[in-house]
Amino acid sequence: MTLRPSIRAALLYCLLTYDAAAKEPVDQVDPFIGTLGEGNVFAGATLPFGFLQPGPDTGPGSGASGYKHDKPITGFSQQHISGMGGPLYGHLSLMPVAGAFIDPARLAAAGKSDEVATPGYYAVTLQPSGVRVELTATRHVALHRHTFPAGAARSVALDIGHVLYGAGKPSWNSARPVKGEVRIDPARREVSGHMTYQGGRSSARRYKIHFVARFDQAFADFGAWTAGASPQVRVAHLEGERIGAWLRFAETEASVVGARVALSYTGLEQAHAYLEQETHDVAFERARMDARAAWGEVLGKITVEGGTRDQRTQFHSAMYRIHMTPNDWTGEAPARYGTATYYENMLCLWDTFRTVNPLLTLIQPTVQAGIVNTLINYYKHDGWTGDAHSAHHYEHVQNGSSADVVVADAFVKKLPGIDWRDAYAAIRKNAFVDDDPAIDGRPDKGRFRLDDYRKHGYVPVDASSTYKAIQAVSRTLEYAHNDHAVLTLARRFGSTEDVAELERRVLWYRNVWDGETRFMRGKRKDGSWLAPFDPVANAHGSGAGLWYGTGEQYYEGSAWTWSWHVPHDVQGLITLNFGNERFVERLRTAVDRHYEAYNEPGMLQTFLFSHAGRPDLTQHYSRHALRHFSATPAGLPGNDDSGTTSAWLVWAMLGLYPNAGQDWYYIGSPVFTRAQIHLADGKRVTLEAPAASVANKYIAALTVNGRAWTQPWIRHADLVGGATLKFTMSDKPGKWGSAFPPPSHSRGPGR
Repeated sequence: MTLRPSIRAALLYCLLTYDAAAKEPVDQVDPFIGTLGEGNVFAGATLPFGFLQPGPDTGPGSGASGYKHDKPITGFSQQHISGMGGPLYGHLSLMPVAGAFIDPARLAAAGKSDEVATPGYYAVTLQPSGVRVELTATRHVALHRHTFPAGAARSVALDIGHVLYGAGKPSWNSARPVKGEVRIDPARREVSGHMTYQGGRSSARRYKIHFVARFDQAFADFGAWTAGASPQVRVAHLEGERIGAWLRFAETEASVVGARVALSYTGLEQAHAYLEQETHDVAFERARMDARAAWGEVLGKITVEGGTRDQRTQFHSAMYRIHMTPNDWTGEAPARYGTATYYENMLCLWDTFRTVNPLLTLIQPTVQAGIVNTLINYYKHDGWTGDAHSAHHYEHVQNGSSADVVVADAFVKKLPGIDWRDAYAAIRKNAFVDDDPAIDGRPDKGRFRLDDYRKHGYVPVDASSTYKAIQAVSRTLEYAHNDHAVLTLARRFGSTEDVAELERRVLWYRNVWDGETRFMRGKRKDGSWLAPFDPVANAHGSGAGLWYGTGEQYYEGSAWTWSWHVPHDVQGLITLNFGNERFVERLRTAVDRHYEAYNEPGMLQTFLFSHAGRPDLTQHYSRHALRHFSATPAGLPGNDDSGTTSAWLVWAMLGLYPNAGQDWYYIGSPVFTRAQIHLADGKRVTLEAPAASVANKYIAALTVNGRAWTQPWIRHADLVGGATLKFTMSDKPGKWGSAFPPPSHSRGPGR
């Protein structure tokens, strides 16, 4: 059939103008965003909250995920984390070799080509070997597919002791293998064994993994190896630290060698069970499509229209990264936890409480309930909720006991399936029990120098004469915020004495406020200010160490960063700053000159203007902050921190933002002309802003379910039953929302 020219022209127009707007959210994700610069994100294959994350490693200097987009690939390991400050895992690396296996220390590819990544799938061609590597995953099994060039020798090397940055001595940034075993079973086409690691988030801790790798081709030859020695031929069993196996496959017409790899922290039998249960009769392509479907379901929790192609890519890629951690390790918990839902890799709550956990409460309530119940079980079985946790161990606490805020946020938003009396017992301990009153170092549970805080009404900068990372101002401000979270549950489940003390403590942020300089400052035990004082000195205050959290006063920031951190009582902070006008003037200076949208202590700053009658400035600055992000490999301005930075981006682009631990959201400036948030039970929140654009960033009017809405905030209860928000946008700032500021402890519960 011959088409008329007009029809051909119309079809051609449709093809030429088809772009990401017509695709599913899963097709608009770019996993490479954040793989350069400081994003430290994972680019391999996994499922939402999956147990395994097979992906490429690029050696030392590759950030927490072990991968940098511009570095040569050294192997493909099975378990990673995404977006953190320090590396972890990287267990059991596989590397195809097109030729004879000679030296396990020289497996790095010189280059790569045709590298692609989509949710649940990763592929690359290694150069100069020309081997095509493809990865996908089920929840507990990694599937590898190696396609060798015709006529090439076909080998695969397995590094049993592999771990990211694992060559040095055990430390926070470096685990190392200490004792393991590898067995090769040619009849079953399997390599199995175990490895114990020491270090990684703690120089003392140890953890053990078991593994099995089953190949779909028979071994023409095989052997084992120890780092620094020649490979051993036909050796099927080896014990040691840096050990591995090598396999050679016959050079037949079938150029593809597939492998299925399972890990378990509970035993080899469990790893074998994963292979049988999840991949017994599942081909690579079937697993790949199942992974795509799983990602399609979670990415469809929020759909957007309008904006630019890059903005949609940024948004959906951020949604993807939010679902990377924590990881569902149900069945992989220590035996004392039984069969309860168990999430691992809380890395860490100091980051995620601000943006990720409130978002999961909205779009993944079952997952968030599982996270809260896991925290309660940490407390029940091991004594504390902790602030960070991985590989069955507590990690260090960054500042406050952020689990308090996560629990309070779930409580005020009525998340189902949680025993709130148990929850209160768990977070009450954080607020009232000092695990080690004399500790000289970061604790891994509880609050640092809690007894000093309760005695003085603040954490003194001279709480220790030897430890310099007191971070006294940051801790005091966070403790007061944490206390507000604990108070939220104490009013229902606590004693009269608990409530009375917490009511006093939520205002202790005032004790580090210097009215003369109008900054939050460090105080000594005797009540004198730490001097000299420099409000722009980052973290280390008087010069006692590096920027990253080693100072007497501040953590990851300066006085200009931390003097705004009173999330539960912004009205009280306004009063300290002598009213709205002076508060706004000073906050503008902070945001214009010192703000980092990608660093946790400052993430809330752009939204604080709404408390002082200037929601137009919240709209302006929340949009302005988006300039830090892009749809490129270097498109994240800082560590993604378990999706925290990504979730900030999602909230900011939607035009909503949580004040964690409280039951309401700021209303910002929507980027998209239409967005839908799909809630439980088929309900949805629809945000319509047909005139939204780069210029039209100001709200001139808003209706909620057809009713005029004149306050720049909205309660959770107004959303979860389903709601439609219709924005009238303008290119000029106006007075909308200026008369009805959000709730604040000093003002009361709000409208």
